[in-house]
Amino acid sequence: MQLSKIENLAYSKLKESNLSLFKSKDLCLLLGINKTKSYNIIKALKKKGTVKRINSYLIFSDANEMAVASEINSPSYISFWSALNYYGFSDQMPKKIFLTTTKYKKEVQGFKYITMSKKRFFGYMKIKDITIAEKEKAVIDSLLLPRYSGGMKEVMKSIKNNLENLDIKKLIDYAVKMKSKSVLRRLGYILEKNKKNTKGIINKIGGGYELFDPNLKKKNNLNKKWLLDINVE
Repeated sequence: MQLSKIENLAYSKLKESNLSLFKSKDLCLLLGINKTKSYNIIKALKKKGTVKRINSYLIFSDANEMAVASEINSPSYISFWSALNYYGFSDQMPKKIFLTTTKYKKEVQGFKYITMSKKRFFGYMKIKDITIAEKEKAVIDSLLLPRYSGGMKEVMKSIKNNLENLDIKKLIDYAVKMKSKSVLRRLGYILEKNKKNTKGIINKIGGGYELFDPNLKKKNNLNKKWLLDINVE
C-alpha cells in the first residue's frame, strides 16, 4: 500500500532518527504533533505493513529482530542456540531468539531471555547492530544451560565440528571464570574426546558425579576422570 504524505513524512523522520525501537511519543516529538495524531499515523503504518508492534514498542517491519532483541531488555546479548546458529556452528535454526541477561524479563514474542548473575555476564561484542556472545562464550553459555542450545548432543556437535574456529585457551579461561564445575567437566570431557589440551581444568572440577546432559535421565555410564554420567549417545 502507498503511504500518504503525512505517513511518508512520519516514516522518513523515524528512519532518520536511527531509533530501532520507538513509541507513539517519539513520533509526537519528531513531528510536533499530539498523541491522537501520532496514534492514528502509527495505526495506518501498521495497517500498511511498514511498522509492527513488539511488546510495548514499535519496530520497522524490515528490522533485524536479532538487533532489536537486546534493546528490548537491556543489558542482554544473543547467545546459546541463536549464537551457535549465527556463527554457523549449528545448522539448526531455533524458533526463538535466545539471549543472556542480568535483568529478568518474560518471553517477548519469540525472544527468550535467560537470566544470569552479573559475574557470568561477559564475553560479548557488537557485530554491526547485533549484540552477541563471542564464539567461545556462546559455547560456554551452552555448556552451562544446554537446554537452550538443543541439548548436549547438539552442543557437542557444534564444538567438535568447529574446533578450528575456536580459541581453546579462551574457552578454558571463560569456563574457569564462570565458576561452574558442570561447565568445566563438560568442556574437559569434550576437549579430551577431540584430542585437545585440557590443562587448567581437571584440578577445578570438584567431587561427586553429575549428568553430562542435565535434561536427560541418568544412564550410570560413568566417566571417572571427569565425574560425569555420559547420558547421551
